Amino acid sequence: MYMTVERVSYLHEHEIDEFMKAIKHAFRPDDQDDVQIIRDAVAIVRKGVQIEYKSANDGRRIDATFIEADHVTVQLYPLKQDAMCTCIHPGWCVHKVAVIFHLYSQFNSLTEWLHDWQRREIEQMVLTISERTPEAWNDVLDRLTKPLYKLAPGENPNVFIHETSLMDQKVIPLYPFEWEWKPLFELFYRLHLVEAAWPYLQGHLEGVKHLSYREWQVKMWLTEQIDKINDQVQSLSNKLRLFETDAFYKSLEENVRRFILNSDGLFESRLDIYSSVSELLYVDPATQKKELAFLLETDDVDAPFFAAYFHLTQGDVQALAEVAEKVGGELVDHWLPLADFATDLDEMESLRIIMETIYPHIGAYFHEISMSTDKYHFIRLIDGLLEIADFTEARREELFMVYGESGVSTFGDFLIERERFSEWAALMHRYDIPYDGIESDTMRFVLSNDPAAVMPLLHVYAMRFIQEKNRHSYRRAVRLFKNMKTGAKKSGKIEFWNNYIDTVREQFRRLRALAEEMEKGNLNL
Repeated sequence: MYMTVERVSYLHEHEIDEFMKAIKHAFRPDDQDDVQIIRDAVAIVRKGVQIEYKSANDGRRIDATFIEADHVTVQLYPLKQDAMCTCIHPGWCVHKVAVIFHLYSQFNSLTEWLHDWQRREIEQMVLTISERTPEAWNDVLDRLTKPLYKLAPGENPNVFIHETSLMDQKVIPLYPFEWEWKPLFELFYRLHLVEAAWPYLQGHLEGVKHLSYREWQVKMWLTEQIDKINDQVQSLSNKLRLFETDAFYKSLEENVRRFILNSDGLFESRLDIYSSVSELLYVDPATQKKELAFLLETDDVDAPFFAAYFHLTQGDVQALAEVAEKVGGELVDHWLPLADFATDLDEMESLRIIMETIYPHIGAYFHEISMSTDKYHFIRLIDGLLEIADFTEARREELFMVYGESGVSTFGDFLIERERFSEWAALMHRYDIPYDGIESDTMRFVLSNDPAAVMPLLHVYAMRFIQEKNRHSYRRAVRLFKNMKTGAKKSGKIEFWNNYIDTVREQFRRLRALAEEMEKGNLNL
């Protein structure tokens, strides 16, 4: 006999409550597999998946059939508090849970039940963390952030941000009551959160230069977390360290090491976090020496670069040179953040060592960059660092030969700064840079300083405008002729100029509009 869901729910209200209690005790809110089944069951109910109910003749069994899910059928025995499903999943499968939720939601709030169920997890965490030991903190924060590890890389960033927001809410009751302990706990939490989110972050941000909106969301989230870590480090640095916190700082060292060395990709972000936290953890020579020894002894490929950071901050040029010689310069993207640190610290000798290390590998790294805008910014960055490191002009020019057309803008500025105007004009001509591709201020500067050097280039541009054969282009050509006229007058080449402009006029005498514009321009000297 077919029955409505309301009828079934009404007739078996007490048995459904018992089923809900059984589900509550069978599923743990801190177990990700259990959480996933509950989520899937709730999604089935909220999506309005059609379920057909049919009662057996004796009324002891109710068959619930999912119309849109391959006709999976759940057999409920309310009086026996038993259920079976045709999916043959042992224990509570998602279909059984969904049927119970569907019946329960007819006269009760499923949302309230979910909140009550999830509250058990927080209560258990509060009970655990009340011990106030680093082991308890790590255990609870591992459990809290565990869902992020299982988040699929292709998951929508909105889901990721929602999950982290829920964690931010769940962690509030776990904070210590004493204000002296709050920044330390916050630092523990943020490091656990970032570490758990790292596989997802790497999947969205590694090697990405031009961020889509989704990638921008993820990038902003990571930046916000690093800022919060910096805030807590600053807060703790301004306070006297309590004797009771020694064990926590020791655990914090281990957590940071595990994160920076076991996490892959996004080296610059890992270095930002490490540089911030190291200011708190390694404040005296003894602890710094111990950390350096650990980094130099470990086999992790990234460890020497964190050791190089320490040498930078200590101004130990010789030790930095030894690390650079050992690891080489193939990992250009690892060395560049360290070069930025050296610049900020005004460690010019250290910067020179870094740039010497990566110099032979810059060309290979450059050719791996695909986007033209990324190439432009990379060239500007490298040339700026080489200039700060006091590399010779000849060595800087060697790299411009490697960059080719991508380096024209930067190389052009390089030549103009040194008043090598003839070479600048030849560079523009070699790579066929259009007139509109040259900044007007640059052209005016060259004309005012060495008009003769740029006249052949202007001739090429004027001829191109004339070949377009429209009055607007003719006017542009005449404006160029006027610039050339000024340059010829300034350089004393009056006879040459008059012969040149007469030749052009004769060559294009059939172009009446051009002749009119040239006549208006009064181009002869």
